[in-house]
Amino acid sequence: MIVGIPSGLLFYRYFPLWKSFLEELGADVLESGETTRSILSRGVTRCENDSCLPVKVFYGHALALKDKVDALFIPRIVSVEKRTHTCPKMLGLPDMIRLAEDGMPPIIAPTIDFHEGFWRNYKAVYQLGSSFTRDPRRILRAGISSWERHRAYRNHLAQGLKPRDAMNGDGQKLSDGRVLKIAVIGHHYNVFDSFTTMSLLDRLQGMDVDVVTSDMIPEEVQRAELRSLPKDIYWSYEREVVGSVLACVRRKMVDGVIFMISFACGPDSILQVVCEQERKAAGNLPMMCMVIDEHTGEGGFITRIEAFVDMLRRKKLQELRETRVA
Repeated sequence: MIVGIPSGLLFYRYFPLWKSFLEELGADVLESGETTRSILSRGVTRCENDSCLPVKVFYGHALALKDKVDALFIPRIVSVEKRTHTCPKMLGLPDMIRLAEDGMPPIIAPTIDFHEGFWRNYKAVYQLGSSFTRDPRRILRAGISSWERHRAYRNHLAQGLKPRDAMNGDGQKLSDGRVLKIAVIGHHYNVFDSFTTMSLLDRLQGMDVDVVTSDMIPEEVQRAELRSLPKDIYWSYEREVVGSVLACVRRKMVDGVIFMISFACGPDSILQVVCEQERKAAGNLPMMCMVIDEHTGEGGFITRIEAFVDMLRRKKLQELRETRVA
């Protein structure tokens, strides 16, 4: 069986885990590759207008795989930790793609919900594996092997590798001891998709800037910052985003923050206000919010990035001069 995995949304977080598990069970895995103009355009034409940009991109990737695979692998991610939920688009994604166009291949959609406890999720994974093999030991070995692959991948991201480099375990690190350091914080699909972000990370490195992502900020640091908020954040992945922003602004880990948000993302638009308030209370570390959608123009996008970097560089040089004088 050839199983397709669209290269969007949670692809940047879990692809090595999913790929390893399916291949261990004998499936051939095909991913749709980097986002292109044609992929985005096709997704925009088939997706609902009020959906956010990452969902439209995902539609395009799923449609790009439509005639190349026997099935699509799109898990229904309800919750990845207790007392939180993922964004509603993660819950409904398998059904949305199933109805995206006539003749869509079957959707393999195991439900992952940590509200139900570990054993309910284990049962869901076992049921997925049993569609490929009847040997429970093989399913168990596939689960252990894929989890080890996932942990190695996350460690490579924490070391500063971009996702596709982290999948191979080698490549140029985003942070390499440069003088100016900027955090690019947002969901993985808003930070690492080189097409929708106009190669933002590569451009910053080309400007002699060290880049910090949420993967490079220890999880215990993020959680410590979140505990200071008056109320828990309801959404799972937004907790990581906000915890990373708070760590950067309160602990002065970087010289500035670029907060990446996709237009029409309800949770991010709410939490942007929280981050702005906490930033001002913590000393006004420079932060620029970049809202992207399919209409974002490259010229204006790059101009804002260059202006922000120039401002931070002047500020950094001024601080260095004052330190030498003191």
